Amino acid sequence: MLNRKRTKALSGPDNAFPLRLAPFAARDAKALAALHGRCFPRPWKAEDFRRYADMSDYPGLLAWHGPQLAGFLIVSIAGDEAEILTLGTEVELRRRGVASALLTRMMENVADLGAVAVFLEVGVGNDAARALYQRHGFISEGLRKAYYDNPNGPEDAVIMKRTLRDP
Repeated sequence: MLNRKRTKALSGPDNAFPLRLAPFAARDAKALAALHGRCFPRPWKAEDFRRYADMSDYPGLLAWHGPQLAGFLIVSIAGDEAEILTLGTEVELRRRGVASALLTRMMENVADLGAVAVFLEVGVGNDAARALYQRHGFISEGLRKAYYDNPNGPEDAVIMKRTLRDP
């Protein structure tokens, strides 16, 4: 199980942007739902985050910039694989290293839990997210047609994978 007490102060790329990463808990559900709503057209509800917080195979990380919730990442772990379910960063804090810090720590954590690979789906039109994942070693593995039901119509998703170690 993920060590839920592990926190660490980090700095963004310019060393003037301190972040604190910490596992998320049920008490964070309302803030997570609000931020998720600012990041995605079909946001999760606070009850969704509360449910995941109580399940050991759905570890999540929060990034805090002082008292502000700057970002989040939730994964699912099944056997020796992990899947990123959702990752988001506060709009005005994007491109400051928040998502990179979350991804880096998450990959360390799931590797410690025995994961050999991490998967995700990302919208084909989400160039910024796809570039972020590629910088972190993810490669395209396939395509899911009409995976996302967005307000402007269905969107295909690229399946991406990052191998952490040999099985």
